[in-house]
Amino acid sequence: MSSIVRFLNRLSVRIITTIVLLVSLLVVIICFFAFQVFTQTMIREAVKFTEEIAESASMGAATCNYQELLELGQDGLAEVDAGIEYGTLKIDRSGLFLPNESKEVNLYYSYYNLHNRIMPYFTMKDITHLEVIVPDPDTHYLKYAAIFGLVINSDGSGHLDDLGDEKTIESKKLKNLVESLWNGTETDDYIIDYTSEGADRNEITVCRRIYYQKEATGLLIVKRSIDNVVKSWNRFVIGISVIGGSLVLIGTLLMGVYLRIRIGKPLRKVTMEANRFARANEVAEHRLAGHVGNITEIRGLAESIDKMEEDTMKNMDEIAQMSRESERIETELSLAASLQVSVLPKSERFSDREEFDVAALMHPAREIGGDFYDFFFIDDTHLVLLIADVSDKGVGAAFFMAISKTLLKARASMIGSPAEIVSFAEEKLSEENEQGMFITAWLGIVDLVTGEVKACNAGHNYPALMRADTGEGYRIEKTEHGPPICFLPDMQQVDYEFRMNPGDRLFLYTDGVTEAKNPKGARFGNARMIEALNEDREIGDESLILRLKAAVDRFAGEEPQYDDISMVSFTYHGRREHAPSEEE
Repeated sequence: MSSIVRFLNRLSVRIITTIVLLVSLLVVIICFFAFQVFTQTMIREAVKFTEEIAESASMGAATCNYQELLELGQDGLAEVDAGIEYGTLKIDRSGLFLPNESKEVNLYYSYYNLHNRIMPYFTMKDITHLEVIVPDPDTHYLKYAAIFGLVINSDGSGHLDDLGDEKTIESKKLKNLVESLWNGTETDDYIIDYTSEGADRNEITVCRRIYYQKEATGLLIVKRSIDNVVKSWNRFVIGISVIGGSLVLIGTLLMGVYLRIRIGKPLRKVTMEANRFARANEVAEHRLAGHVGNITEIRGLAESIDKMEEDTMKNMDEIAQMSRESERIETELSLAASLQVSVLPKSERFSDREEFDVAALMHPAREIGGDFYDFFFIDDTHLVLLIADVSDKGVGAAFFMAISKTLLKARASMIGSPAEIVSFAEEKLSEENEQGMFITAWLGIVDLVTGEVKACNAGHNYPALMRADTGEGYRIEKTEHGPPICFLPDMQQVDYEFRMNPGDRLFLYTDGVTEAKNPKGARFGNARMIEALNEDREIGDESLILRLKAAVDRFAGEEPQYDDISMVSFTYHGRREHAPSEEE
């Protein structure tokens, strides 16, 4: 089956099939028009012959007034015939009838004269029906009175109508023909129908008025069989089909040979060369374009393959070098990411401090990120909490982050308020900030003895604070803040203060948490963050952070991470009073 499919998908087969279809369509169109011309010619000849018979017969049938003849009837004709035979009716040899006998005798001889004039027409070719009738309008032209009628059946038998026989018109088409002529709606002397409804053979029907002394006295109906014409049509169709099929077959064979030589072989050479190059990865000794003929498209394809081989071989070293360079960059990025994680503080360092618990997490959107956090002592009772977000991502943001973190930490080790620490770092960073980067940052100094917190918010997200004594859970603390670092260097940073009681918790985060998107484009937002934080307020800081990260991941689903995510959770316990020992 697969070999058949491959054969049918070959270009030469498809081209030949298309040509065969087009040629076949052309032959069908030619045959159709030839058939129409032949048919119309044959029909016109048959109609013309039938019209000539109808015209000649109608002239021969104009022998008398048929209404008077119908009044005389078949019995009257018999009486006249008997009178002439027995001599009771005298006829003047000069042709002048006796006054009291002239009408009947005249009608008698007119009727038989009609017979003598009409009968010879049945010797004409294919005449099957000839009638002289007087329609009956009272029956809506469904019936008529026969004056003369002779019908030849398809088996060769026939019958002759008697004068005055009442007959019914079976064909609706014939009834319409008779009505149109008799009531004068048809202006011509005759009308034609090409088929006879209900007949067992193909016929042409011609109806013509019969005039006597310039008055229409009856109708002539002539039918001629066109079975021979139909047989000629069939023979013509068969003949032209055989000729057309032969032409298509011969044309297909010739086209197949031509395509095989001019297209098939060159394309096979192109295919073989492409496969050879894919296996060997070396340029051919002879150019392919010189061995595929002169068809423009195939030669152009061959020239493209020749050029592709040359360009590919020229670029192999460059591709290999780029691959090595990419591996080196990946290795360096991996090392940089490891270094970035290594310089972040570990909460385990403060596990022996009873005044607080702290945990943090950073998850960059790329190999290395622009977020950072830190927590460190500036003396035995004061802890600095820091979280920041550089405006860009990647390597540049990571370097800017490292410098910023160093400046902030170095300045924080000196005495000063959070706003002074931030302003110092801003001043230094702005001196060499040609890329126009800026940082949002929150820096707080916690007095572990009193719980007092002095903080500076430089355009960063508002922290979430949980008060242990209220039971209300986490809520966003909107406080006074300044612009991001290096965003508006001349604008002053501001401090604010608040107190933490034992059991209170402070949650810091970057906008990678609240601005995380799901596949529908919705943001995680502050409301979902607060809801996730309040699910269980008794768990530890590290578990709290991991649970919130899982909530963000579930919300985002398959949507890739848009921004770096960093979180810091800080719980203040204060200094606890120890019970005196037994020795004391």
